[in-house]
Amino acid sequence: MKSIEFNKPFIIDSDKKYIDKVFKKNKYADGFFQKECEYFIKTKIKTNFVALTQNCTSALEIAMILINLKKNDEVIMPSYTFTSTANAVLLRGAKPVFADINLKDANLNIDSVKKKINKKTKAIIVVHYGGNSCDMKEFIKIKKKYNLFLIEDCAHSFNGKYKNKYLGTIGDFGTFSFHETKNLVGGQCGALCVNNLKFSRRAKILLDKGTDRSLITNKKKYYSWKDIGSEYRSAELPAALLYSQFKKLEKIQKIRKAVWEQYFNSFNKKNSKNFKILEFDKTNKSSYHIFALVFKSLKMRDKFILFMKKRNIFCYFHYFPLHKSSYGIRFKRTSMINTEKLYNGLVRLPIYPSIKYSEIKSIVKQVLIFDKIS
Repeated sequence: MKSIEFNKPFIIDSDKKYIDKVFKKNKYADGFFQKECEYFIKTKIKTNFVALTQNCTSALEIAMILINLKKNDEVIMPSYTFTSTANAVLLRGAKPVFADINLKDANLNIDSVKKKINKKTKAIIVVHYGGNSCDMKEFIKIKKKYNLFLIEDCAHSFNGKYKNKYLGTIGDFGTFSFHETKNLVGGQCGALCVNNLKFSRRAKILLDKGTDRSLITNKKKYYSWKDIGSEYRSAELPAALLYSQFKKLEKIQKIRKAVWEQYFNSFNKKNSKNFKILEFDKTNKSSYHIFALVFKSLKMRDKFILFMKKRNIFCYFHYFPLHKSSYGIRFKRTSMINTEKLYNGLVRLPIYPSIKYSEIKSIVKQVLIFDKIS
């Protein structure tokens, strides 16, 4: 049986022409495609300030600097996320505080967050897992009640919505990933969305190594060092690739939705003794980044992954909880039962635009065979 890969970036010949234009223009930074991508994101998600960054990690780090995070400050976040979410906090000398997630959707649990809030709490980072929105109405309430900053980690969720608002535009900041594993690919590329415009001027300075070069007017002929910062901005080559992806955004999302729905319709009413699927709120718009099965145990999960691998179908578990890692264990305060249970059982199925209908049928068939014999 031919292998069914877990993920394949949707790159076609037409994408290459934009890369070629970069070489023809002979400009590799602060160029046309960087600006066009920023304009596209800004108009698409309806926000006022967007910067294209080297990756989502850079965007998170900038957000932490903008809120003046410092030693003894605390930031609440899920343990079930990538290391970048916590590293951005630690790099400012502050402390990540891990909260539990919901078993039903793998998103941050509001009650767990409330229990973690104290006088040291400065911000909450929500992660819209798999492209499905957290309950932003409740998080906005908490933000206002305790006067906290709210950052949306939208690494999975570009083009997703909560009610009628795009994810990344609801909190103070939104951060996006266009890594090669994401729906839209820039290689290594990301974006920062600044929704609280009092931060936009400083954001421009931080993005350009702490200088005011991007703010120079005709009256001022020189720039100077104004703040801390780094080279967070995306280069032109990944921006050109991402621009080509934006050109076919609707096509990519339409296919991903169709694949996701084929899985959903195959497993939603399946009364399995071995697994369940994550829930989603139909009133919100998903980005269809992940389709996951959640098995009843770690042993069953690993058995399933091996079963599929022997049939040349590649499926994978996801994040190792940060609070259980050798570095993150020092920040653990309380047990996170849901996080550990979900990690033990969750497996992601292949989902990408070039996957064939026959391949999806094969995947579904093998899942059902495994469920029957296990």
